[in-house]
Amino acid sequence: MRGGPPGVSITALPDGSIDVRCRVEFGAGGVVRSRERFGEAIASGAHKSARLVPTARDPGGQAVNLALGARALGADVRLLGHLDAEGMPPFPFPTHSFGVPATVHLLEFADETVMLAEESPDLRSWGYSELSAAVDAMDRPLSADVVCWGNWVSVPRTTATLRTLADRRDSLPGTLLVDPGDLVDSDPDAIRDLFDALAALESVTDVVFNANRREIRACAAVLDPPIRTSEDGVRADPSDPRSVEIATADDETQLRSLRAATGLSGVVMHAADRAVMTTTDRESVVAVPNLETGPPVRWTGGGDRFGAGLAVGLGAGWPLETALACGNAAASYYLTHDRTGGADDLAAFLADAAPPN
Repeated sequence: MRGGPPGVSITALPDGSIDVRCRVEFGAGGVVRSRERFGEAIASGAHKSARLVPTARDPGGQAVNLALGARALGADVRLLGHLDAEGMPPFPFPTHSFGVPATVHLLEFADETVMLAEESPDLRSWGYSELSAAVDAMDRPLSADVVCWGNWVSVPRTTATLRTLADRRDSLPGTLLVDPGDLVDSDPDAIRDLFDALAALESVTDVVFNANRREIRACAAVLDPPIRTSEDGVRADPSDPRSVEIATADDETQLRSLRAATGLSGVVMHAADRAVMTTTDRESVVAVPNLETGPPVRWTGGGDRFGAGLAVGLGAGWPLETALACGNAAASYYLTHDRTGGADDLAAFLADAAPPN
């Protein structure tokens, strides 16, 4: 990136939100500073109501954040999202709006942020017909080097839309990078249906699934039976005493298991301590530790910036280690600076940051 823009085209879709940062108060000026205290007060009945005091309004959503992050790193970006809302700014790249975005209240505590999302009817009803209209209105937006498809949990017709896209086999990307959002506790059948649709797309394009550690474990638990952790890696019958539940396996085993169960080109896990990816060669696992940084000033949005850095790296054809490291740096920069970093920002950040252990 120091040598100039990476020459990568990226399209992000289909969500969008207005994120309202809030201070939480009980009583008159009683600021709630920890998530634990907030939860305990509500659970015990000590407080039956809380005040949300807005402190800022920002554009948000996975598609929006990914588009902004990729643009900051020099990619040629298009955004297809839900953008029709007061407070949604003009963007420095082509856009197509599907309608009204979600409203997300971010309850900011000293130790964490809790997100309460009010989804819009436009998001709930979005599907292939709306996507087709966007394709007709723009210049082949789905033929980008990388199409970043996010927030499956908030857009119920996503799975059916992916199936239709696989059946039509027209205007497909070089790589489809899918981040499902927080699917923990989702209906297991819905998760299976999602991966069935992704497997159908894998027959016509490379599909990479990208999620955090909790989400990867939730998917692996749904899709795969217990496995043997011996060195030979041979699957064992669930009754075999050498088998363990997939939920207790290490990251590498989880990723190998999930990729083998789905047949996708790649599966990525991003976490605070490291990023890990396994590819079609199930023996190949790439792990890149994250930087040692100071305490975060933001608790949300890092995963979207990781996705942007990863997408740029994959689209540019960088080695997987480099693409994962770019995602790590982009995420860490955002969480410690409260803004999206460009190439120069990340270069300075990397020069000053302590190397990983």
